[in-house]
Amino acid sequence: MEDISSLRLFVQVCDLGSFSAVARSTHTTPSAVSRQISRLEEYLGARLLQRTTRQQVLTEAGEVYLRHARQIVEDVDMARRAVSGLSNAPSGVLRVTMETDLAQTLLSPILPEFLAAYPDLRVQLHTSAALEDLVGRGIDVAVRVGHLENSSLIAKRLSTSRSLLVASPGYLEQNGTPQYPQDLVQLSCLSFRVEPDQTKWHFKSGESVLSVPVLGRVQVSSLIFLREAAKSGLGIAMLPTWVARNDLNSGRLVPVLPGYPLEPPATPVSAVYPTGRNLASKVRVFIDFLANKMRSDIE
Repeated sequence: MEDISSLRLFVQVCDLGSFSAVARSTHTTPSAVSRQISRLEEYLGARLLQRTTRQQVLTEAGEVYLRHARQIVEDVDMARRAVSGLSNAPSGVLRVTMETDLAQTLLSPILPEFLAAYPDLRVQLHTSAALEDLVGRGIDVAVRVGHLENSSLIAKRLSTSRSLLVASPGYLEQNGTPQYPQDLVQLSCLSFRVEPDQTKWHFKSGESVLSVPVLGRVQVSSLIFLREAAKSGLGIAMLPTWVARNDLNSGRLVPVLPGYPLEPPATPVSAVYPTGRNLASKVRVFIDFLANKMRSDIE
């Protein structure tokens, strides 16, 4: 039979990843959970989960059913709280996606404070540089660095990310400190990209923009790795201030060409969420918390 308890159980299995995990959280047995899911599949006439010995994988029908089931469960919970007059404090599971570097550098230090402020919330964090299908994957909010083009999503500006060129004192002592952007052509410039095209760094020079082709022995897709490579003396790197700040303060990294601002001067950092429904309180408090913290941590 298809009822709210069946939908809720199915969503739990998908979130926790196994019958055993659900059984532990609901104080039942894995076989009982399996039987309930089987009865739901029989009622629907479709296989929702492909069972293996170690995990359950969603079928195509399961992915479609999960999107609707998750929303129904959330709507029922919201309606119950509204009618019963229960606490309006945010609760449930908050599903977030953001880039690994951003999560490690900015979210990780402040997450304990957020969870302490909202004890009824649980956070599921998916780290990815890809632009996820928020609705299809059931993600509540994404945090992204850069300009956003998808008009089907709502974006709230949290802060701006500013970058600068840095290098280790040892690298500059051994190879010389560039005085002009053109000097970078003769130096090792570490790139935050792994592509065959040549990288160019752009500088504001008066009223014009100066583009300088750069080349180095290291190209990576991780800002954290890029920072460590620069600290190791492998070359000059372009890093956001929020990645390099601690090492700049300690002197392990020093600014390069501070008199030539990079172009563009800043990149937006935004919280992105789907349109078409009222913003859930758990998403609203998370966005407000990030905006307050990132305003001082990034800019």
